[in-house]
Amino acid sequence: MVPTPFLKRHIQSQSNNAIGDKLNILSQDATTQSIAEHGVRCLLIFEYCYFLLQNEKCPAEQDVIPLAIKEYKGFNVAATVHQAVETAVQQHDQDVDELCQALLQVVLQNRMSHRYLA
Repeated sequence: MVPTPFLKRHIQSQSNNAIGDKLNILSQDATTQSIAEHGVRCLLIFEYCYFLLQNEKCPAEQDVIPLAIKEYKGFNVAATVHQAVETAVQQHDQDVDELCQALLQVVLQNRMSHRYLA
């Protein structure tokens, strides 16, 4: 899976546009790592929600997101993801293409649904 041109342009222009300015106003601590980690976290939780909703033993729909968040925290995925994103940003911060590929690998390697498919 290759990052879309839109995503690449969006990441590259982030600091030069109004969204970047708003992020700086809202949080002085918004860094490439914190933004990347938040994005990876959201993708992992949403992927797991999708997996749960496809399962015939799925809990009620309104319970899926809290359950996914609980499992994300409970299986120590958060610590693993934090370390992997930190490493990816340190290694590829200046190369958006490589950073996107590294973050995609973090998502693929840490999908929570894999525990149930193996």
